Amino acid sequence: MELRHLRAFLAVAQHRHFTHAARAIGLAQPALSQHIAQLEDELGVRLFERTRRGALLTEPGNSLVPRAERVLAELAAARSDARDHGDLVRGRVVLGTIASIASIRLPAVIARFHRQHPGIEIALREGHSGPLAAMLATGAIDIAMLHSGSIGRALAGRPRSALPADLAAMPLEREPLVLALPRGHALADRPRVRFAALAAEPFVIYQDGSMLRDVVLAAAAAAGFTPRIALEASGNDTVRAFVAAGLGITLLPRSLAALAGPPIAIARVASPRLTRTVSIARRRHGALQPAVQALFDFLRASFETG
Repeated sequence: MELRHLRAFLAVAQHRHFTHAARAIGLAQPALSQHIAQLEDELGVRLFERTRRGALLTEPGNSLVPRAERVLAELAAARSDARDHGDLVRGRVVLGTIASIASIRLPAVIARFHRQHPGIEIALREGHSGPLAAMLATGAIDIAMLHSGSIGRALAGRPRSALPADLAAMPLEREPLVLALPRGHALADRPRVRFAALAAEPFVIYQDGSMLRDVVLAAAAAAGFTPRIALEASGNDTVRAFVAAGLGITLLPRSLAALAGPPIAIARVASPRLTRTVSIARRRHGALQPAVQALFDFLRASFETG
């Protein structure tokens, strides 16, 4: 059953006349008659009784009218939806993000995006970079804000949480990682601390899958020791609270350490140089849906100029 057959059928049903129906939908009358004949052959019933005055619907024809109208209405709605998505009137994006970006920079950026595209829904998924990259690779999220770390010149630019090969990441911004210590700690009054000086210190570190955990382990290995882990946690507030309570030290992005929260002391790491890079990632293959592409481009522009 072809859509052109249904359109021809509804035109005749409305006008009750083949010639008038053909004129209304811009078809030659023989072509319209052929569409009706093909539809009747396919269904195995007569849809119209031809009379001198026009065409009258048969009982099967009457039954087909509401169904044909629903089919064409659904098609029109589908086309309208597709145009809305293409014009960015509507859409949905599942965005994965590390928590530090979600709490510091992302709210204002998403608010600006929503003012420009109020019909695009954004679903947020927070987590560590490793699990988010895995979700992106499987299609569970559309794009992701991740971070990677580097330690010194020897490993400069090498991500500590490697991306799957089918993902591409574009760096947006880089910032130092700083040492977070309890207030009153013996090293708290030093403006800079060598990582090797931390060999005897207990660490509060993030759980597996976190870039910050990977950097702590890599920096300690480069300094010749294995860190003593006093506590593992998953949330930024939890890690900071345990540091403030005196359970250990940790590494934090400078922007995160500067936020209001449980009181901590901050010192820069003199050697090696520790940084984190925030990137936006997508799957390498396949075009992004219009709404996803719009948010991807907006995030890039906002963070690169922010």
